[in-house]
Amino acid sequence: MNILLFEDNFYNNFGPLTKLRPIHELRTGIYSISDKYQKLFSEDEFYFYHRAKFNTRYRAKGLKLFSSMEDGEEFIAINSRILPDNNLIKYIDLLKSGKSKYIKNKDNNLLVGMFKTKKEFKTNYTKKTSNSIVPKFNIISYPWDLITSNGNQIISDLKYIKAEKGWMRKDPEHVILTSSENIYIKRNANIRAGVIIDASDGPVIIDEKADIMQNSVIIGPAYIGKGSTVKIGAKIYENTSIGEVCKVGGEIEGSIIHGYSNKQHDGFLGHAYLAEWCNLGADTNNSDLKNNYSNVKVELNGNLIDTGSMFVGLIMGDHSKTGINTMFNTGTVVGIGCNVYGAGFPPRNIPDFHWGSKEKLVRYPFKRTLATMITVMARRNKELSKKDKEILEKIHLKSK
Repeated sequence: MNILLFEDNFYNNFGPLTKLRPIHELRTGIYSISDKYQKLFSEDEFYFYHRAKFNTRYRAKGLKLFSSMEDGEEFIAINSRILPDNNLIKYIDLLKSGKSKYIKNKDNNLLVGMFKTKKEFKTNYTKKTSNSIVPKFNIISYPWDLITSNGNQIISDLKYIKAEKGWMRKDPEHVILTSSENIYIKRNANIRAGVIIDASDGPVIIDEKADIMQNSVIIGPAYIGKGSTVKIGAKIYENTSIGEVCKVGGEIEGSIIHGYSNKQHDGFLGHAYLAEWCNLGADTNNSDLKNNYSNVKVELNGNLIDTGSMFVGLIMGDHSKTGINTMFNTGTVVGIGCNVYGAGFPPRNIPDFHWGSKEKLVRYPFKRTLATMITVMARRNKELSKKDKEILEKIHLKSK
């Protein structure tokens, strides 16, 4: 069966996190959303439908786009804001049996459907229809949905981890493990003396070539990605996912670090999402709980949104950085290519490519910011593609 994973117009709701990637590249749990689907439906052929500016990147990766799909065979279209679970699998079974055709939510956004032609999909993607009863899909709509889902997603993703090879067959020496049957460590990971790993309340997965340094503590559910380093004495609390090639230290709770980002030093990161190529200076802290214990409100696209949660921390876009002793209030959103420093709390919404502090924020020149991005990526043997430079420049031009 062909499966089309498509992005709808809700990408704007995810602020800076989706300015450089489609929704299906966002991470929650162990994997990105697209990786979850490709592992769940491993025998099916996948196609992707998203904003056209990402097509060059997908072609370079050898991934198939909606435009290359040939008409004539039925395909299932799945909204990439749905995190796959048993309810989705049951509905797909209904589609295959012919007992349902497609389903939309109350706002007439297509969720899942079976289609025979690309024209039929595009028509139903935009056509308003009468509302129907929507199954209890796990749908994300804002960045904090990724964060609050993270612990359960780590547990859900564990089934794919168990199917992999290369896990340690015996416990490492000079390490304290609690509920070791729920701990998965790759054989080429390095677990140093004095580390404490507690999987009593959820699994802990330490992926290949990760380095867990002396006296650090990890509480599950938690995932430490490929090639990442947990620094000496770090405290990694439950519901935390660290992507690949990150360096983390201090105190981290209920947070997602997408990949290639550093929070090496002391300081608190809570209920936060950091995109790629971020760097938090020493003793950077974010608040994730208001003193009056009311719901946190977050500004996205000029609208102040009630998250419905008491715990929401920092949302930071790609290539953004902080100086030492930087403080962030609850529900702060930092755009792409920002540099935040200085005393006091900066604004709770910092536009793309702005540098400065509480006292003053200025739009930084694109060429100088780009030079820093190229330098940082080169340190990890990565290059910024010509197309990504064009995307970044357009974002810079729109930033005010």
